[in-house]
Amino acid sequence: MFILEKPYVSEFLVDTIIQHDWAVLDNKAVEESGIEDGAFRLWSTEKAANNYIKQEYPLIYANSENAISWVLENLPKSNLSEYIRLFKDKIAFRELTKKLYPDFYFKSIDYAELKSLSTKEIKFPIVIKPSVGFLSLGVHTVWNENDWGGIISTIDKDMAQAKTLYPEEVVNSSKFIIEELIDGEEFAIDVYYDRNGEPVVLNIFQHIFSDKNDVRDRLYIMSTEIMVKYMAKFSQLAAEIGKLKDVRNFPAHIEVRVTEDGKIIPIEVNPMRFAGWCTTDVAKYAWGINVYECFNNQIRPDWNEILSKSGREIYYFAMAEVPSNVPRYEINNFDYNGFLSNFSNVLELRRINYKTHPLFAIIFGSTADREELQRIVTAKTENYIH
Repeated sequence: MFILEKPYVSEFLVDTIIQHDWAVLDNKAVEESGIEDGAFRLWSTEKAANNYIKQEYPLIYANSENAISWVLENLPKSNLSEYIRLFKDKIAFRELTKKLYPDFYFKSIDYAELKSLSTKEIKFPIVIKPSVGFLSLGVHTVWNENDWGGIISTIDKDMAQAKTLYPEEVVNSSKFIIEELIDGEEFAIDVYYDRNGEPVVLNIFQHIFSDKNDVRDRLYIMSTEIMVKYMAKFSQLAAEIGKLKDVRNFPAHIEVRVTEDGKIIPIEVNPMRFAGWCTTDVAKYAWGINVYECFNNQIRPDWNEILSKSGREIYYFAMAEVPSNVPRYEINNFDYNGFLSNFSNVLELRRINYKTHPLFAIIFGSTADREELQRIVTAKTENYIH
């Protein structure tokens, strides 16, 4: 079954579901989507709960973590709910992986106690973020104690914004985690655990930043070179994480950092979905695969075949974010054509309603020019606002 939820459902996902006649949960998001009546084979909450309540490893995909509340409410004792509770909570995840990373420094703290926390208790540099979060909301790098006060003020603003955008199961400000800054390149892995608990990697993204203070989700790239270099290593890491809780029939978006000496340290595991806002769809351009078909039909891509035929082109998805210091209600227009002048080969443009969401657009594209990637990641969206 598929659970469709806000903030964004792609046409590609909708078309895939209709093509295969997969079951979809009948919920408010579907009712408000404008999708033609009868297009989906809808299951009521009662039918869906009855179907999955006795299954040891329910096979359910959600495009958004907004669907988490339904699973926790209707399948509270399922393995799926246990996975969600474990992986969505960054503190619980660090506790789980202690045996794999015994020397990793982290500390949990209540949001209400942040302002009174003595900086002498912190081992700088650190990253601070909500224990339950999404995208980069409330995520900040703090290099030393002099930066602490300003960051806490910014977090207050972040959490106020988060309350207007996401339910508390997706972003919750009650607890924060402070953890050591992992110095290295950042990657994200779309992977599912099959019915036997074996991880199946569907895509590997490298997260590109503009500088050391950048935490935005502006640009993620994928290439044959990245896949060849990291496929086996990231598959092994996913297997090690999965074995800690016998994870099966479970889609995940795993974020990691790779240090200069090659050590791979997980940042977080996002449950029930692949790359958010349906950006996972970019795999159809990069590798010619449909990740939803792979998960639901338990298909393993033939990576030897795929990569042997792929070229040196770099594929990517880019997110044109609304600047946090610009009130959305004051924006009259965004110059899409001007912003897209930074891109040489746009494969798909997905315009987002920036009046209600923190993005102007999601762009899929490809390039062979590394300088173009730098241009994309440093482009300032405020220069295109009118």
